[in-house]
Amino acid sequence: MTVPSPAVVATPEPVDTIVLDYGNVLYAWEPIAAVAGCVSTDAWDEFVADGEFLTWNERLDLGEPFERVLADYARAHPDRPDWAEILSLYRDRFPASLTGPVPGMTAVLDDLLEEGVTLYGLTNFDAAPFERARLLVPQLERFAGIVVSGRERLAKPDAAVFELLLGRYRLEASHTLFVDDSAVNIRAADRLGLRTHRFTGAGRLRAELIALGLLPAPSRH
Repeated sequence: MTVPSPAVVATPEPVDTIVLDYGNVLYAWEPIAAVAGCVSTDAWDEFVADGEFLTWNERLDLGEPFERVLADYARAHPDRPDWAEILSLYRDRFPASLTGPVPGMTAVLDDLLEEGVTLYGLTNFDAAPFERARLLVPQLERFAGIVVSGRERLAKPDAAVFELLLGRYRLEASHTLFVDDSAVNIRAADRLGLRTHRFTGAGRLRAELIALGLLPAPSRH
C-alpha cells in the first residue's frame, strides 16, 4: 500500500516593505471639524448624505481644480446654494479637518524606522493641501516614497494606482504589506497580490507587525 506523502504547508513569503495610508491611519481626518461652529451638525449631515459630499470630494482627490469642482457642484444643485457654500467653507478651512495624530501611530512609525523597515505612503489626497498635511507627520520625510492621488490623477481603489506604486518603486506585491482603514481599498490591494492589514488601531497593527517579524516582541519581566 502506498503511503501518502505528508501535506506541504506553504510558508508565507516574508514582508520587507510597508505601504501606509495617511488619513485615519497616520493622522485623523474628520471633515466636519473644518466647519464646526459655522455649520450645524444637522446641516452638515444633510450635505454629506443628500449633497453627496464624499463623491464630490473624490474629484479633488483625483486632482481636479477646486474652482471647477465648486462650479460643477453649484450647477448640479441650483436649489441648494447653501451646499456650495459649505463645500467652499470646507475647502477654506481644510486644515482644521486634520484633528490630530492617530493614537499610538507615532510610536509605531518610530519603531519601524528604527528597525530599518522600508516605508511608503499611498494616499487619496488633494495635492496642494497634502503639502501642508505632510508636515504634521514628520516621519514622512524618512519614507522611501509617497504616492498622492491628486498628483497622479489616480485614486484608490483603482488598481492603476497600486500598479503605479509597485512599478515606480520596484516593489514585490507578495513582500509588501498595505495598511489602510478602507475595506474597499483593502480588497483592491488583495486582488493585486499585496499583503494587507485593515487598520482599526495602532495596537492591532503593532501585534501584526510583531507576528511578521518586522518589530521585536517586548521582553518579559
